[in-house]
Amino acid sequence: MAITLASGLELPGSLACVANQTAGFHDYPHNEESYEPVVFFESRFMLEVNRVLSQHLAATNDVDVYLTFKKEDAFEKEDELVELTCFQVRGVGDTRGLSCSNQPPAQMLLLNLDNLRFTRTSIGGWTFTGAQVNAAGDSIFVEYGQCTVE
Repeated sequence: MAITLASGLELPGSLACVANQTAGFHDYPHNEESYEPVVFFESRFMLEVNRVLSQHLAATNDVDVYLTFKKEDAFEKEDELVELTCFQVRGVGDTRGLSCSNQPPAQMLLLNLDNLRFTRTSIGGWTFTGAQVNAAGDSIFVEYGQCTVE
């Protein structure tokens, strides 16, 4: 079901997204300002138009749409919910897209609205599941993949 926003932007109400490839780096506490390549699992997540925020806040904040990012973590019992603020962008050949991030920007998402391909990056501090204390630190990863209309 497509949703037409006040800005005239038409979006599917819900998208299911699957990463095709993920690459990342991790700064282990024992390293001195040094990132090491690590393998992250490719993610699956949902994107849903937050109709309430989009209707009431978008017009006053020059935002084109608010999306709710919902990721079910394979190791946690609860879903991860992140509100993304999105602006329309134009790509090569006038390809329509969205550039989205949360506040402060730790999750960033680029979504091509013509073919629903995405690129996502995330930065922050994580402890790997099952890892000992010396595996804490900061990570960054980038992934790309495809979304489909739910």
